[in-house]
Amino acid sequence: MKVLIFLLAWLPAIVLAAETAYVTDRVEVLVRTGKGTQYKILRRLPSGYPVTVLERDRNSGYSRIRLRDGTEGWILTRYLSDQPSARQQLAQVQAALERLRQENAALKKELAELKSQQGSLSSERAQLAQRSAQLEAELQRIRNAAAHALEIQDERNRLRERVADLERQLKQLQLENQALSRENSQRWFLIGAGVLGGGILLGLILPRLGWRRKRGWDSLSSL
Repeated sequence: MKVLIFLLAWLPAIVLAAETAYVTDRVEVLVRTGKGTQYKILRRLPSGYPVTVLERDRNSGYSRIRLRDGTEGWILTRYLSDQPSARQQLAQVQAALERLRQENAALKKELAELKSQQGSLSSERAQLAQRSAQLEAELQRIRNAAAHALEIQDERNRLRERVADLERQLKQLQLENQALSRENSQRWFLIGAGVLGGGILLGLILPRLGWRRKRGWDSLSSL
């Protein structure tokens, strides 16, 4: 019972925890096997070294810690800080500044590349615009040529119809000419036949007329 009362009396003085703390700006801090200078030294930690705090003993002023490699020991609580040391913070700030500088340089380089690409794109856009104008002009020429070709085709179709009409007229004239030729042939045949018949008739009539005249003259002579 007395032991339990003793433990309850000391319980507020011992705080169990598992948190991250940092060694202060002191050059070296000793890690011992127990809560006091009489205990063996385990490690010498440099300033800014991160440790895990397992518990804090307010009466002794020591805290039990764990190192990165798993080693556990005791260190004076006043040498621990919730924030990294100023030296470590400075190193972190310098590292962050260097990263920012590198990022700034990378961004400047990227910006220069983008400007160069923009210039190339502007040149390509001008070339594309010129090519587009050329294609538009060529398309207009093709359209004009196509329209002219359609006009030529229409004119050719009209000429073909005209030629076909003239051929029909020519054929009609040829037929009429052939008909006239046949009619003239028949007419000349009829004329020739008439002349021949008239000649034959005269040949028959004239001898008789000559005989009658001779007899008439003979009769007059006898008187």
